[in-house]
Amino acid sequence: MSIKRSPITRCAIAALISVCILTAGCTNPGGGAPGSSSTSSAPAPSQTPVPSQSTGTPSQSPSPSPTASTEAVPKSWPEVVAQVQSGVGQFSVTTCDSSYTGTGFLVGPDLVVTAAHMVRDASAISISFGRTSVNAKVLGINELADLALVRTETPVQGHRFQFRTAEPPIGTDVAALGFPLGKPFTLTRGTVSALNAEQKIGNRVLSNLIQTDAAINHGNSGGPLITEDGQVSGVVVTIEFDQDVRAEGIAYAVTAPRAAGAVQEWQARSVPVALKDCGNAPAPGSGFFPLTVLATHDQARNIGQSLLLHGQGINQGAYAAAFKQLTPELQATFGDSAAWSAGLGSSYWRKAEIVNVTGNGDNLSADVNLQTSQDAADGRNGQTCSNWKIRYSMHWNGSAWLIAGTSLPFGEPTSC
Repeated sequence: MSIKRSPITRCAIAALISVCILTAGCTNPGGGAPGSSSTSSAPAPSQTPVPSQSTGTPSQSPSPSPTASTEAVPKSWPEVVAQVQSGVGQFSVTTCDSSYTGTGFLVGPDLVVTAAHMVRDASAISISFGRTSVNAKVLGINELADLALVRTETPVQGHRFQFRTAEPPIGTDVAALGFPLGKPFTLTRGTVSALNAEQKIGNRVLSNLIQTDAAINHGNSGGPLITEDGQVSGVVVTIEFDQDVRAEGIAYAVTAPRAAGAVQEWQARSVPVALKDCGNAPAPGSGFFPLTVLATHDQARNIGQSLLLHGQGINQGAYAAAFKQLTPELQATFGDSAAWSAGLGSSYWRKAEIVNVTGNGDNLSADVNLQTSQDAADGRNGQTCSNWKIRYSMHWNGSAWLIAGTSLPFGEPTSC
């Protein structure tokens, strides 16, 4: 499907359409297979306090302080989901040459725990809670434990998880919460199958891990492994591979005591870890833009994730990553990412709303309200701020929703 080049100029088109868990966990953008169902938002957040702050350099395995809960302890897995789902966020991470999604969970009003490899070399991080996204920066990374803590730019209204103070015994029922394969929020149940496990990742060995047979997939990385009382027993980090063949029913999580201790120390940090500079022309400030999903189609949030990663790449000057959100056919009309991004240096996304999604199968249309800013020379009719009503043609390639084309059925953009 080719892009409509008229009446939009080539530069304007580029600005518009331009809008792992290490062996496990993170996933390419685009969400679940067509037809998957989204999950409704959860009830009001809990007021569970996070561990007390402490100072000093993050240690590898400190002992956590106990936390108290003011909520009633849930009695069944459905009650657990209803109570905690609002505190599980989907990460959208852009590096200079790629983008992917994963999972994290709230431990404070603006503190989110995830896996270190989820945010390594990130040039931009957005986290979606429900149908809105927030900007985030890394406070601390522990590569040896594969743990990270990020701070959101604004507080999040969601459940605040608490950590178990001891490892759950072998045989304990547990569940992994997250967004496997970019699908909507998912719970998968299993048991603790081993303790003090080890997993080799490249030239590193992760030790003192919880092993579980709960179904874990790419996209679960950084999510909580919880017990039936809603407490976090571990942070999901990897799955088992044997000579490039995935082993079924073997996945690993960093223990709650280790994660809780790191969180306590990282909370004292006031200076975030610097995001990667891709060397092009990043948007002024953080480059973050809010994306809101208003459409009710079951693939609306997944399409929103793809557009979010696309616009995030543009704003950070990560043009190679943004270019990968286009179908190969659309990429071919531009030649390569360098040709596509020529002239994009002054164009940035400011906010986006997914208003409506229509169609079925592997090809959908998404109507989007998009606000952009640009130099007058690059703007329509000299506009430096434009409000667009764009229809995106989206194609499912088997693992991601990609942009196949754009059109302006609602007319020309208006000045902000």
